[in-house]
Amino acid sequence: MLWLKLVVVLALTTNALGATELNDFAGTWVLRLGQRNMFVLTLAVEGDQIVGHFDRPVKFTSSGDSFGDIRGGVEHETIVLSRLEDGILHFKVQSATNPKDQDAYTLTLKADHSHAEFAFDNLPAGVVLQPRSLERASATATVATDWEPNRLYSLTDSDVPNAEMKAIFDEDQRVRASSEIDWNVVSKTDAERRQRTRKLLADGALHTGKDYEEAAFVFQHGEAPDDYLLAHTLAMVAVSQGDPSAIWIATASLDRYLQKIGQKQVFGTQYLSDANNHWTQEPYNRDLVSDALRKQLGVPSQEIQAKQLKAYASEK
Repeated sequence: MLWLKLVVVLALTTNALGATELNDFAGTWVLRLGQRNMFVLTLAVEGDQIVGHFDRPVKFTSSGDSFGDIRGGVEHETIVLSRLEDGILHFKVQSATNPKDQDAYTLTLKADHSHAEFAFDNLPAGVVLQPRSLERASATATVATDWEPNRLYSLTDSDVPNAEMKAIFDEDQRVRASSEIDWNVVSKTDAERRQRTRKLLADGALHTGKDYEEAAFVFQHGEAPDDYLLAHTLAMVAVSQGDPSAIWIATASLDRYLQKIGQKQVFGTQYLSDANNHWTQEPYNRDLVSDALRKQLGVPSQEIQAKQLKAYASEK
């Protein structure tokens, strides 16, 4: 009877590890950008076919794991063809407004069956598009419609600011608000704040535009060229995350970086003085950026800068 026991065990094992079936794909799948649903794929089994629909924003752009320019409401596409081949679900969707507008996709289940890899099917030779990871969700899941213009969204997106970053920034500003500043002490604590901020960046703990703008200010108060270059980078991220006010720190940090490496600033945000209270903006390339561009960046015109320089020089 040993052979019979072996057959039973083998049969049970084969059934447990069995090939993927259509029913395994049934349910609602979503691509989430933070707490917002970008894609919602709803699948059901009818006979030997998968039916359902694919909902997504009508308009959007994508670069890697980031999405932007999300607008136009929700596109509702119906599944018109499907087949299961080697454990991979192949299906084609059709636009509700244009029957000739069709796209083909694949869905491959992960081992836990709670996640799946979603990709375009039969792309032209040489075209490579990154697959997306979908996760199971409730049947009531819908595509979000509260997308902000001029903002990039990522898989780890969040609208909740980081409390520690806010505390670091507030301290950075507080130590500079006193009328009598011990710069030796401030320089030491600045370095500590940069270290704490680097840790938050390494941990992926910053999410909102305000988070990144505050981090940019912390590194703008650094000492090395790389501090200012990182501040400029963080400011650009802040703008991409929907914080337009960060454009000023983007210009100031670039000017400071240029001056630190011995080049001319280009926006005119940096004013320097010596021990004799002689103020200057030099070195300064006044011809590269027009006042019209400065206005777009929230930077004062050269005429206003000249008045500010004169005001600094008159201070005792």
